[in-house]
Amino acid sequence: VGEAVKSFFEFVGVLPDDSEGYLIKRVIGLGGDHVVCCDDDGAITVNGQPLDESDYLKPGNSPSMTEFDVEVPEGHLWVMGDHRADSGDSRYHQTFSEDEVVGKAFARVWPISRWDGLGRPASFDEIPEP
Repeated sequence: VGEAVKSFFEFVGVLPDDSEGYLIKRVIGLGGDHVVCCDDDGAITVNGQPLDESDYLKPGNSPSMTEFDVEVPEGHLWVMGDHRADSGDSRYHQTFSEDEVVGKAFARVWPISRWDGLGRPASFDEIPEP
């Protein structure tokens, strides 16, 4: 039973596959974007536009406890996990090449109480071009 549960979580991307190491992260910035933590209100900004991350950040997590100010290189992505207090993301590993992306998340399955489809948060629609 334990192996079946582990395989399920690997399949949906909650747990990395032993051979590949896939994890799901949220794309915050694209090549050319200027991503900063944080503004005076504690929000991450992309090209000067603050993000409203209240719909997806794990309750109790701030957008970031680590300050950063980065211009994302062309062909790369700035990614962050939704559980910011426990996420190995671009704050620690810098940018990721677009070539490393293997898919797009379409649903949240854990915890079960938060099962839902995933879409593009409205605050990303307000980001100006770099």
